[in-house]
Amino acid sequence: MMKHFSASASPMTAINPALDVLIIGAGFSGLALAHALNRAGRRRFCVLEKAASVGGTWRDNRYPGAACDVPSHLYSLSFAPNPNWSRLYPKQPEIEAYLKGLAALELGPGQLLLNCTVENARWDESAALWRLCSADGREFSARVVVGAMGGLHVPAWPEIPGRERFAGAQIHSARWPQALDLSGQRVVLIGTGASAVQLLPPVAQVATSVKVIQRTPSFILPRSDAAIPAPVRSAFAHVPGLRLAFRGAIYLTLEALSSGLLHPRTAFWASALARWHLKRQVSDPGLREKLTPAYAIGCKRVLVSSDYYPALCRSNVELITAPIAQIEESGVRLGDGRLLKADTLLYASGFKPLDVLAHLSVQGRDGRLLKADWQARPRSYYGLSVHGYPNWFFLLGPNSALGHNSVLYMIESQVRHILAALKRLDSARTIEVHAAAQERFMDRLDRRFPGTAWATGCKSWYLNDKGENIALWIGSTIGYRMAVRRLKLADYCVC
Repeated sequence: MMKHFSASASPMTAINPALDVLIIGAGFSGLALAHALNRAGRRRFCVLEKAASVGGTWRDNRYPGAACDVPSHLYSLSFAPNPNWSRLYPKQPEIEAYLKGLAALELGPGQLLLNCTVENARWDESAALWRLCSADGREFSARVVVGAMGGLHVPAWPEIPGRERFAGAQIHSARWPQALDLSGQRVVLIGTGASAVQLLPPVAQVATSVKVIQRTPSFILPRSDAAIPAPVRSAFAHVPGLRLAFRGAIYLTLEALSSGLLHPRTAFWASALARWHLKRQVSDPGLREKLTPAYAIGCKRVLVSSDYYPALCRSNVELITAPIAQIEESGVRLGDGRLLKADTLLYASGFKPLDVLAHLSVQGRDGRLLKADWQARPRSYYGLSVHGYPNWFFLLGPNSALGHNSVLYMIESQVRHILAALKRLDSARTIEVHAAAQERFMDRLDRRFPGTAWATGCKSWYLNDKGENIALWIGSTIGYRMAVRRLKLADYCVC
């Protein structure tokens, strides 16, 4: 049974200039690796976190209604089970509290440094060390660096002419002010993706009016959320096998969805469920037509909600499908000439996964820059390592995101791989993936991509402007774990 978590983590008091491992980021990825290092007796590490607290995505995304679309008993790390989740689908405050408690248990004195934004990382060939510098001038050295920054932390502000002219507040869902009150306001919500479907229902309850601007509709499946009764939570706490069986059932159910993404013709049942859900909740044929996607299910992220459609049907909410021409001082001007007057503009416009290195310069072997190497397309080996950057690893790097299951399973698979690499480094100076192994991985992804749901013609954050897959693992999570479960020495140069 998991120990009770406290709400704060131990601050760092000092840092050794010759760390074995330096982790950038204190979200799920960074904390999972910290646990593994401690368990392996590798305690000469430090986690550098840019913010004033741990939590990553679940610290930044605190907008009203923020929640996970993976059931709680699967959206938790296997070594830190929580039998006391209050709901089937956890909300942001509960997930953030889980992460803060995990940090308090896993990170001892000297293992966490908050308010530390790493700006530069340079490989020192002669010393076989990474030299890093933070925004406030602090310097660090480490044999191994692990980027655990995640891909969903740089907000994507849409490039709309006149945005600087708007007289009211403009707020991105990932930068939600703590004391924001939208009561009685006229609101324009730009975006209809994963954040928007959670944000609209609570905003619509307090705002005078909400205009929702939709560029492309999404497939939405019903969300069977419910409070978990106290007797069930007690059973999960006292009968671990029951909790594990429940977790396993959720995992296998979600894993079965990968077939529909890899072979779209088999996903007819999911498409039918989404259309039934839409018809059941939206009686207006005209509105229903606007909300019906024209692409294959799974091409864009499939959403899960049972209160978004009812919110759109409220008398104070209107769905707008006309394009935006510009933003003016008093509101949003549409392409058809209408002006949507607003007191506040809300942007649920997602993130820039390619900008994960927006504020971090990584200089590898022979002076090569990761930003330059990844300018056209990020290339890696299983989202874990990159040729030309010895002793550097990523967690949830390029092409290890999912469209169907919990990314925490991927994180734990990657942590095992990194621990195996560290074991090899006990008797070597450097470990670096071969260029040929990296290209074989990328070629394998590209060969598997055509014919999948993601390649059926829509635009999504999974793809770059050329339609290339920059984010997704093409396969099952079991397949990924099998692929990275052992360190393939033929794929690495260990010197």
